[in-house]
Amino acid sequence: MRSNRLPIVAAIVAAVVLIPAAFAQGTLKVAVVGPYSGFESFIGPDTLKGVQLATDLINQSGGVMGKQVEASTGDTTGDAIDAVPALQKVVNVNHVNGIIGPSSVTIQAALPFIKNLDIVDVMVGGTTALDNNALPNLFRTTPSDSLMGVAMAYYAHQKGYSKAAVVFGTNASAQSLKAPVVNTFKKEGGTIVADVGISPGQSSYRSEILKVYAAKPDVVFFQLDPGTGGTFFKEVTELEGTSTPYVGTDVTASADFIKAVGAQTADAMVTSIEGSSKGGSGAGAFVNAYQKKYGGKPVELANYGYDAMNVMALAWQKAGTTSGSTVFQAMRDVAGGTGTVCTTFADCSSLLKAGKDINYEGASGPVDFNQYGNVAAGFEAVKVDTAGNAKVLMDIGAKALEPYLK
Repeated sequence: MRSNRLPIVAAIVAAVVLIPAAFAQGTLKVAVVGPYSGFESFIGPDTLKGVQLATDLINQSGGVMGKQVEASTGDTTGDAIDAVPALQKVVNVNHVNGIIGPSSVTIQAALPFIKNLDIVDVMVGGTTALDNNALPNLFRTTPSDSLMGVAMAYYAHQKGYSKAAVVFGTNASAQSLKAPVVNTFKKEGGTIVADVGISPGQSSYRSEILKVYAAKPDVVFFQLDPGTGGTFFKEVTELEGTSTPYVGTDVTASADFIKAVGAQTADAMVTSIEGSSKGGSGAGAFVNAYQKKYGGKPVELANYGYDAMNVMALAWQKAGTTSGSTVFQAMRDVAGGTGTVCTTFADCSSLLKAGKDINYEGASGPVDFNQYGNVAAGFEAVKVDTAGNAKVLMDIGAKALEPYLK
C-alpha cells in the first residue's frame, strides 16, 4: 500500500519545489543554508552575519518591491546526508524566495535539488566542482578554490620555497583545492615531496605527521577544519616544533581555527591566503555598517554573504519578480560591469527605480559573474598574531594570477 503512494507523494513534492515564491506574503524570504553545527560549523554563522547586515540595510531603504526581506537559517551540519533535507525544509515548509548556501562541503549532494528550483541560489564556498557550473539559477560570490590554490602556490614560490608537503583533509571540499596548488607549484619548478590525507575528527595524527616531516619539506600546504587542525598542530609542536612554515586557506585564518590551534602556534607557523581585505569599492560602507551592528572587524565570509544578499535583492527589484529566468538574468545585469557604479543597496535601488542600469560593486569585490556564475578576486597572504590581529604579508592581485590560469 505504501509503495503505491510514493509516486503521488513525489509528484506533490516536485510541484511544491518548483513554486516556492508563490507562497510569500508580506515579506520576501531568504534562507542561509550551511553548517551551524557539526563539520565546519563556523560557515553558517559567519555567512549569516553578512546576510543579516544586508537585510537590515535593505529594509531600512524600503525593502524590495515594497516588501521587507527576512532571513532564516537551515542547518546542513556539514554533512551531505543532511544537506538536502535542510534545503527541502526551507523551500517546501518556509517557502523561501532565495537561498544563500549551502557550502562546498555539501553542494555536490544538493545540486540535483537546486537544479529543479525556480529561485536563485548563491552558494558559499570555492569548490572547483563548480568552475564550469551549468545551472542558470546557481551563483557564488566566493572565488573558486582554483584561484585560491594558485594564490597559495604563488605565495610559496615568491618566498623561495622549493620542496612542499601537501596536507589536506580527506573531505571533498579540501581535496578539490589540492590540484591547483600542486599544479601551480610544479609549474614554477617546485617539488611535492609528500602528499598526506587527513581524516577529520581523529584523536591522533602522529603517523601522518611523521610521514610529512620524514620528507623534509621547506613548506607545507594545508587545509584542515578547526577541530582537526587543533589536534594536528598540538602533535606537530610536540613532535617537530614550530620551525616549518604552513600555508593555508581562508579557513585557517578564521577565529575558530586560530582558537583551536592556539594563537601562539598560528603566529609561529601559519600563513593564510584569503580574499583581499581591500575588497571592492563597497568594502568601506560594509565595514562601517558591520562595526555599528556587531562591533569589531568582520568575520570570515560575512562580506560574501552581504554581497550575495545585496545582488539577489537588486536582481529581484530589477526583474520585478523573485523567480524564473528573468531574475536569473537580472543577477548578471545588476553586477555585470556595465551601468552606473553603486556600492550600497540604497544607492543601487534608487538608480533602478529611476530606470537606470547599474553595476553593483561589492564588499568582497566587483561581483561580475562569468558565464558559469563565478567571480574572480585578488588575495592576500596574512598572518594572525597572538592578539588576533591579521597582518598582511603579501598582496596577490588578480592580474598576478592570470598567467597561471591559462
